[in-house]
Amino acid sequence: MSLVICKLPKAGLGNQLFPLMHASVFAKINNLPLLVIGYHQFKIGPYLRREKSKRNYKGFFKFEKNIFFAFYDELKVKSILKKNEVIYEPHIDLSVDQKTKKVFFFEKMPTYHDYFIHLKPYRNLVIKLMYELITEENVIKVKDIHKDEIGVHIRMGDFRKLNVGEEFKGGHVRTPESYFINIINGIRHLFGEEIKVNVYTDGYKHEFETIFNLKNIELIEGNNDLVDMLLLSKSKIIVISTGSTFSYWAGFLSNAPMIMHPDHIHARIRSINNNDNFFEGSYDNAISCLKLMKDEKRND
Repeated sequence: MSLVICKLPKAGLGNQLFPLMHASVFAKINNLPLLVIGYHQFKIGPYLRREKSKRNYKGFFKFEKNIFFAFYDELKVKSILKKNEVIYEPHIDLSVDQKTKKVFFFEKMPTYHDYFIHLKPYRNLVIKLMYELITEENVIKVKDIHKDEIGVHIRMGDFRKLNVGEEFKGGHVRTPESYFINIINGIRHLFGEEIKVNVYTDGYKHEFETIFNLKNIELIEGNNDLVDMLLLSKSKIIVISTGSTFSYWAGFLSNAPMIMHPDHIHARIRSINNNDNFFEGSYDNAISCLKLMKDEKRND
């Protein structure tokens, strides 16, 4: 019988989810077993940079094993790759002949031009598999939570701060704090009330200058990265950070309007064919959608 193998890259959670979910969907639609390796990682960078999130994802997924058995699996994979025909990064739509014995290997991340190009048609399946893969402990933390708040993700970490007078072009640069403040104020003005705002970030509160001077705004702390991502996805409105695949995954998993920086929209996160009721784009283009939400809220 053929086998699907996913080797998680040495990267953050958002980037790791791409090969993991490509492999999971491929295995599911072809009814093949899935073996995941590479989840025991120690990243020195977050410690050297004194980041809030150390990017340790231990205990996130059901497939995780202790270090001994994980090492055994990696040795087993090396043997399997030597002895079998290996198809690297197969297209997710490839139909596998069940009579053949091949290995289908996933480890790469897509380019920023269209991160979800192959996953969009399978969005509902991806969401289902995501919750099947994560541990019950993490599922419980987000189960039955339906938030009415604005969810804002502000990527800090290894993204550098924008220099004074520098044009915001993205590329591992923090989305300006003023941008988030303007979006929050704009939404609140449109709704005519100080809607609750939950901020999800890998930064420390003291790293921010003015956003926490706003009223009715809360820094969400105490959860692991996966739970934060899933909680953010349950927000009523999502404001994402440019260049953050963590943000993009929260949006992909969500049915909420997703507000993106107007100068950094490369491709839709969710398919327009399957999800044409889900807005994603700049704040200016979101106004009509937000007004409709306001009217629906008024009629509730």
